Amino acid sequence: MIEIIPAIIPQNLKIVREKFDKILGLVKRVQIDIVDGEYAPVKTWPFIDKNSDDLVKLIRGEEKFPHIDDFVLEVDMMVFHPIEYLGDFISLGAKSFVIHIDSTDHIRECLDTIKNSGGEAGLGIKPSVDVDLLQPFLPKADFVQFMGNDKVGHNGIEFDNAVINKIKYFKEKHPATTIQIDIGVNEETIPKLKEVGVTRFVSTSSVFNAPNIKEEIIKLQNF
Repeated sequence: MIEIIPAIIPQNLKIVREKFDKILGLVKRVQIDIVDGEYAPVKTWPFIDKNSDDLVKLIRGEEKFPHIDDFVLEVDMMVFHPIEYLGDFISLGAKSFVIHIDSTDHIRECLDTIKNSGGEAGLGIKPSVDVDLLQPFLPKADFVQFMGNDKVGHNGIEFDNAVINKIKYFKEKHPATTIQIDIGVNEETIPKLKEVGVTRFVSTSSVFNAPNIKEEIIKLQNF
């Protein structure tokens, strides 16, 4: 059985809480996209409102991140200079991170920070980026997340089929590396991606837009 990882592009913590409520008990891992408005042309929490103190309260332990004890929280760091923010998200309880290969010159420092915290470190890569750039960092990475389109940080983006050959090429060179995919995950793309070695599937629209979320997750898990 493959793993389905529901994902949220959060505008605020209220939305995170509401959506996590809907998948409670259905999955073990969830993902939130953190976007700074520079790496991708949108902004998410906590970058939307710089005057908001909710992140500070979380870091100080005055409040808990929604459902932090119910899921493994994975943070997709769609930001430039992710090393500046890792400590904050580690403090609030995140256990897994995706660092995009084209977001920083300090990939090793980011991976070391995550691993030293006891977390799981993933490398993110867009279809247009050379897969071989991952090579020097793979010994410290727990998984690689291929993006299904260069247009990251949005819901409902069409899957770019060119990524399939990229994954196939990567899997042939690195058969032991866990591969997950984000963007364009649905009943049409899962079989093709599973065939080339993807085992973890990050889904936003397919899961949360489904009439029955539980049935949708079960259906996707059993492809």
